[in-house]
Amino acid sequence: MSNINTEGLPPEMQQRIAEIIAKAKENAVPQAAPSPQSQRAEAPAPIQRPPSLMDHVVALRQEVAAMRQEVSTMSQQVAAAGQVTEAVGGAVGQLYSMFFEQSQAPTYSSSFETQQPSLEDDY
Repeated sequence: MSNINTEGLPPEMQQRIAEIIAKAKENAVPQAAPSPQSQRAEAPAPIQRPPSLMDHVVALRQEVAAMRQEVSTMSQQVAAAGQVTEAVGGAVGQLYSMFFEQSQAPTYSSSFETQQPSLEDDY
């Protein structure tokens, strides 16, 4: 920390930085070298064996089960989206029929108004 360059700073900032560094040095905890007793107390890490074929099979079965669960969830979401689409379509149909329905009962002449004229008809 002694290589901090504070030449371009104002004197107040240089003094403040020096105080901070001095406090940090006072509060620093010296690292003690590990004692030979603590090194002997640590047990060596157990040797890990490579996974066997059975370990791989078990892991694959767990992955398959997780994927089946995910597919089930997705199919439920797709079914729900389909139901929402059906409900929205029904509501739109009801609104359409409510606003564009004929308010009067059809008459005998109204059926002729809606028909397309054929080639044999006179105008």
